[in-house]
Amino acid sequence: MSSSADLPRLKVRFGTGWNTCNYHCEYCVTDQPIGDNAATPEALPVLSRLRSAAMEPSRVIRKVASVASRLPVLKQETETIGWDEAKYLRVIDQFATLPYSMDVRIGVGGETFINKTVVEGARRLSNHDNTRAVNLISNLSFSFKQYERIFQGFDLSRLALVCSFHPTEIKDIDRWVETAIEVNQVVDLAIVLVAWPPLMPALADYKRRLEDCGLEVFVQAFHGWYEGQKYPESYSQDDRKRLANVFYSEHDYEHMVDLKQPGSCYAGVDYVYVDINGDVWRCGTYKVPQGNLLNGFRLLSEPAPCPGNECWCDTENLNTVEFRNRYEMTSLNQHKYKKRASVSQV
Repeated sequence: MSSSADLPRLKVRFGTGWNTCNYHCEYCVTDQPIGDNAATPEALPVLSRLRSAAMEPSRVIRKVASVASRLPVLKQETETIGWDEAKYLRVIDQFATLPYSMDVRIGVGGETFINKTVVEGARRLSNHDNTRAVNLISNLSFSFKQYERIFQGFDLSRLALVCSFHPTEIKDIDRWVETAIEVNQVVDLAIVLVAWPPLMPALADYKRRLEDCGLEVFVQAFHGWYEGQKYPESYSQDDRKRLANVFYSEHDYEHMVDLKQPGSCYAGVDYVYVDINGDVWRCGTYKVPQGNLLNGFRLLSEPAPCPGNECWCDTENLNTVEFRNRYEMTSLNQHKYKKRASVSQV
């Protein structure tokens, strides 16, 4: 197999079906319906978390209330593809056979590092000859010494990490920030904050504190229901001004807050969504089939219009033609980019 530098790049969001988490955030983004891919009530990742949270009944009650408030807006029933260790590792190994420079985000609906098999697959993927980057997501709830052990065997030059800062769940924020600083010395790290309405007053201060420590920080809008109000539509004008001042880019704000129509997109061209069965889709938000990783798949030859009206997935809306014309990536991390000096026609 050729090295990744010799091959055309293929970005992949790999939906693993792993939905268990050691946190129980009321505003969890992975619990929100999106596009035509809205989950059924039975399929919401939060339900698996509720079962694991029986020792903390107050959080369970809050979480049940949060889910219940969203049920009226859930769309048509779709099949749920659950976690399977053998299938997961089969897909990981299949990536090594593809004639592409692989840039893979291993997607979970919970916490990556509490599943040894997810970690082992990511470790294995980082060492494939044709791997360019492995992007993982986490809540950074372990100690740095634990991460040092976890990272053993990884090719850290290919590893990027997006970590969510959840002040409602973190017991010692000072210690969490110290861990983030230490991890940032080892891997390509970015921090994400969620603009949940109760957190809005402190959002700018949290962001400033983290940035003052040399950390790259971006903000995601809250998508869901809070106190009978649907977000992001219910952000006030004052909220929107606050968010405009703290968002990473105009692009993020336009797609996550204003729900801008994506337009023409490279999804399906040099980016695809792969599920745990190996099925290949144009993207994970509006699923258009393109084959199977094991039996063969075809990529589109050129960008095509997005079939949906919105795309607030920060992995997928980076594939719009408009984004690539206006911005360029600055590292392996899926959420580190800058505005181009001049508008490019990619």
